[in-house]
Amino acid sequence: MSAAIDVIGVGAGNALLPSGAAALARARRVAGSARLLAAVPLPEGAERIVLDGRLAERLAALPEGDLAVLASGDPLYCGVGGTLKRIMPAETQWRFHPAPTAFQELFARLGQDWSRARLFSLHGGKALPFRAVLRAPVAAVYGDAARPAPAIAAALVTAYPAASGRRAAIGCDLGLPEERVWTGTLAELAREPAAARSLSVLALLPDPAAEAAGPELPLGLPDEQYLHYRNMITHPEVRAVVLAKLRLPSTGVLWDLGAGSGSVGLEAAGLCPGLRVWAVEKDAGRLAQLRANLDREGLDNVSVREGIVGGLPEDLPRPCRIFIGGGGRELLERSFAALAPGGRLVMTAVTVETEALLGTFCPECRRELLTLSLARAEALGTGSCWRAENPIVIAVFEKDGEDE
Repeated sequence: MSAAIDVIGVGAGNALLPSGAAALARARRVAGSARLLAAVPLPEGAERIVLDGRLAERLAALPEGDLAVLASGDPLYCGVGGTLKRIMPAETQWRFHPAPTAFQELFARLGQDWSRARLFSLHGGKALPFRAVLRAPVAAVYGDAARPAPAIAAALVTAYPAASGRRAAIGCDLGLPEERVWTGTLAELAREPAAARSLSVLALLPDPAAEAAGPELPLGLPDEQYLHYRNMITHPEVRAVVLAKLRLPSTGVLWDLGAGSGSVGLEAAGLCPGLRVWAVEKDAGRLAQLRANLDREGLDNVSVREGIVGGLPEDLPRPCRIFIGGGGRELLERSFAALAPGGRLVMTAVTVETEALLGTFCPECRRELLTLSLARAEALGTGSCWRAENPIVIAVFEKDGEDE
C-alpha cells in the first residue's frame, strides 16, 4: 500500500476537528476500533474495518485508495499512530489529524496551565516511575483497565508515603455524558472507587510545599534504599563519582556488569530516562535483589540479565557506556572491545591486584586514574573521631576512533 493514509483523532465527546472531518468525508474505507466506528458518523457507503490484534496484516491487505484510520485524541501520543508507523512499510505516506487528548481535556476542565507538564503512560504494563512523576511540577499519568487512575494514585502513595497530601485530579470519560472530574489529595483519590474506569487520567497539580518534600534525585541514594548482600554495594559517594565520570548521555546503552544490587545502573536509568541500562549479574541471590530493587524504583528502561564474562548474554546491544564494579583482565578486555567508538568505561577496584590491572591496562585510552578516600566521624567517648574506609580506585577509559 503506497497511497496516503489519513489517521484521524477523535476528541472528547467523539468530536472531530475540521481537517479530520474533511479527511473522513472523502474516505472510502474507515478502520478503527469497534467503539470509534460506532461513535463517529461515517461517509455513506464507506467500508468499515474493525481493527484487532492483526493490525498490520489487515491494513497491508487492503488495496490502494482513500483509507482513514480512527484514533483517540492525538494519534501520535500513546496512540495507534506510532504503532502504525512502526509496523507499516516505510514508503507509506501519512496524514495525521490530531484532536485534543484526555489530559488536555482534563486540564481544560480544571483551568490548569500545563506548560510545564510531564506526561507518563503505563499502557502495556509499564512500570510507574514514581520519582519522576512526583518530582514534576505538573504531571499527567495515563493508566488502563488494569491500572485506572485511583490505583495509580495508591501506587504513588505506597512508593512514597510523603506524597499522600499532594494535590491531584482524576478525569473520567471526558466529553461523554457520564463525564466526571474529582479533585483532592492523592490519598483521597486513591480511595475513590467511582473513578476506577478504564477511560481515566490522573493529573498532579502544582503544589510547592509537596514538591519541596518530594522524592530525592536518584543520585547517591543511601545504601538502605537498596537490598544488597553483606555491605557489598557501591556506596553513595563512590556511586555519585562514578556516574559523574561516566558522563551519561541522554540516550544510548549502558552496561552495568557485575551489577550486584544494581545501584549504579538504577541511578543512571533514573537520571536519564532515555538511556537503556542492561544490568548483568551471575549470582542468583543478588539477581533477585536486583530485580526487587528495580521493581521498587519503577523504571522501565532497565533490563536484567544473568551472566558475566566469559558468559555475557548474547542479546546485549552495543554499549556507549560501561560500568564494572570490580573484576579481572578478561572482563575488562572483552568489555572494552565491545564498547562503541567514543564510548566511556569506568571501573572501580578495592583489591591490590585489580588496582594494578587498572594502572597498566591500555594507558593510551585511560583518561583518569584516581583514588577516592573517605573517612566518617563516629562517636568516641564524649567526642568523635574519624574512621577511614578502604580507598577505592576509579579508572576512566575512553575509546577513540574506529574499531580495529
